[in-house]
Amino acid sequence: MTRDIEYTRTRFFSGCAIAAMLLLAACGNGKATGEHEHAEGHVHKESAGVPASGAEQQALVVLSDAPMLDQAGAARQLKSDVIGSRIVVVDFIFTSCQTICPVTTALLAQAKRDLADIPAEELVFVSLSVDSRVDTPERLAAFAAAHNADWTFLTGEKPVMDEALTWLNAYATNPENHAAMILIGDASAEEFSRIYGMPDPEFVESRVRELVAARETQTTQHSH
Repeated sequence: MTRDIEYTRTRFFSGCAIAAMLLLAACGNGKATGEHEHAEGHVHKESAGVPASGAEQQALVVLSDAPMLDQAGAARQLKSDVIGSRIVVVDFIFTSCQTICPVTTALLAQAKRDLADIPAEELVFVSLSVDSRVDTPERLAAFAAAHNADWTFLTGEKPVMDEALTWLNAYATNPENHAAMILIGDASAEEFSRIYGMPDPEFVESRVRELVAARETQTTQHSH
């Protein structure tokens, strides 16, 4: 099961202006703090006890290797196939979300473009569905295309996805109540951070480059 080693490092996101504009574009007159109304009448709330936006935690996580499906309908395994030993950025979405999930995806798409110089063999972005009963591969493909997200989206049987999300501390009984957060880490070193709120592209880029630099340092040290 997931265990967290918490430390408080509150960051003010330089991407807040971008996020605010994207949020307004996505939800019109929707609320911008605490809860965000969906077209279906649902409310996307920050979960009770979730740290404030911008807070970061070191996280010990377990990556599932159970069979899932990507947006092309291909069988994939999160741990051994999709991530492997690479640096990874993970987020959590559901396709009927019309507020936070599209904004988060757009911000991560910007971060991925800024990291285009890092080869795919070293860095991967992954989005996991928190509503696998609804999120078919076809729906994931449409969501990814709509938000220019050129990375792997995963869904699967509900028991498989629920277990995987629980191990990542991202499970919610109702998709609308899932915590807004991402994970960034180096799978080979099994070191991960959990960042709450909407991701700042500059912060994501900076953290990924820190992990790349750490790898290069270790490689240099081992070569001597």
